[in-house]
Amino acid sequence: MRIFYAFLIIMVAAVLFMIPVDQGIYDFRTMLRTDTFNYETGGAESTANVTLSNILYDNDTDTIDILSSISDDVPLFSSYGNTTRLLDITGLAVSENRTLTVTYDIDSLGGSDAINTVLDRFPLIWMLCVIAFPMAALFAIFTGKV
Repeated sequence: MRIFYAFLIIMVAAVLFMIPVDQGIYDFRTMLRTDTFNYETGGAESTANVTLSNILYDNDTDTIDILSSISDDVPLFSSYGNTTRLLDITGLAVSENRTLTVTYDIDSLGGSDAINTVLDRFPLIWMLCVIAFPMAALFAIFTGKV
């Protein structure tokens, strides 16, 4: 019976280890924001400069998604200024009127220091629990403390 309990504890620890804690914390801390801009490019111009309404979460430019109402456009992120919130977009067709839709992640917690501190430490606390729980349980099972 001890071996069965040990196996069961190891399986529970393996399942707990597979829970995507980091992604869950990221999803809790962020919110998706969509800004829409009407933009016209000039004769030889194929770039756009737009100002986002909010600051990107943690300057994570990988979360920026840009769509255009013109099928010839291939809008790509070029650069982002954290203090000015200025987003440079390249890959636009010349001499066209378009609507650019920019989707990105913003901070949903509003800078609460206490919650941010706990959330920063939570993956480490979770990993220690996932490692310590099976070790303590297996020790208790095999020493007859259960």
